[in-house]
Amino acid sequence: MKISTLSFALLSVASYISSGTAAGENTFQLALDYHVPKNIVFSAAQGGSSHVVWVLSILEELAARGHHTTFYTRDDHTKFIKNFPSIDLVSAGPALVEKEEFENMVRTIIAKEPVEMFAYMMEKLSHNFTEDYLNHMDFFSKKDVDLAICDHFITACVEASITNKIPFIVTSTFPLTPDAAAPYINTDMLSIRNPTSKNVPFFERLRDKVINPIRFLIKARGFIKKFQQEQMALGLEPAANPAAKFKDAIKLFNNAFGFAPPRPVGPLVEIVGPILPKIHPVLTDDLQQFLDSHQKVAYVAFGQHAVLTTEELGLIMTSMLENMEAGDIDGILWSVRGMDHLFPETLQTRSGRVYRIRDLFDKKEGQNILFLEWAPQVAILHHPSTQLFLTHGGAGSVYEALYKGLKRMAMDAG
Repeated sequence: MKISTLSFALLSVASYISSGTAAGENTFQLALDYHVPKNIVFSAAQGGSSHVVWVLSILEELAARGHHTTFYTRDDHTKFIKNFPSIDLVSAGPALVEKEEFENMVRTIIAKEPVEMFAYMMEKLSHNFTEDYLNHMDFFSKKDVDLAICDHFITACVEASITNKIPFIVTSTFPLTPDAAAPYINTDMLSIRNPTSKNVPFFERLRDKVINPIRFLIKARGFIKKFQQEQMALGLEPAANPAAKFKDAIKLFNNAFGFAPPRPVGPLVEIVGPILPKIHPVLTDDLQQFLDSHQKVAYVAFGQHAVLTTEELGLIMTSMLENMEAGDIDGILWSVRGMDHLFPETLQTRSGRVYRIRDLFDKKEGQNILFLEWAPQVAILHHPSTQLFLTHGGAGSVYEALYKGLKRMAMDAG
């Protein structure tokens, strides 16, 4: 009965449209305009590949459907677009934070307790807001943007979208927004070290949820006041909670329940992960030869932003060497990413054997330890000789290892 009614309604509409078209100048025909290509811009300039690459995969699909997509970023993040030729690239200029300054920031953050750490991060992430906001305003105007996709670090993108009345989407790896929260889930920086409240003592919860937020407001009141004045000078309306600015926007999270603790979420929250790019670099010739000549390789990589001490690197390296002496592994592959100067000169294992670590950085044929400045990680993880992945536990690395079903160990490395 319902199908017959629907069919009759559709026939009536079709008859109305066709008869209207035939009637002449006093009528018009409905146009199918919902497939018109849109200008879509993704703005991200901090955080590295885990903030960027999965969103570029979405933009690539949108480009295949006829939309015009652009990645708006800074010079240090332009490298992430090389496998996405259908997406336009626009850089707003040099990196917001240069590598050396960023490493110093990470060291400072690690040394601080949660309240001071959060206040420090808020200030550092907002120090160039005015320039970034004006850049976004100019870019959105020139590009006639229909939809903005804003990495959650880029407050200026959100504000420029609101000012220009452009629909926008916020992206992140972890579901930490208020509409992805629950009473038993910790989604704020002051308590997130415990993902849930399970087994957390009462007084620790009291400190995290009541005492530390008050301490944070006292600690950050100077910065908050200054930032609000900066926003008002630009004609913007400050918000007590920055997340309030995107409460009515769709949020995309490259995550899944199981990685993140399950909880009910709001209608604007979309947990869409894990999303991995389809195309990855292949092994170099020396890497192919190294992996082919070993059967039990441990691969070590701590991400783009890891900052470790000489003592930590020495401890990890000693453990790896002792496992190799015991026959548990027969090769070590380490992506050092600029940390080579931090490795100790020599190390001694429990067997009494002394290793000259710095000499191992000189590649020699037949050696069982290989240090790399850069590594094609996915290709390494997919080689059958790779048996263990020691990682900092970043979302991208975890997803890549799980895709292959590889054993992994995680170590907090900043």
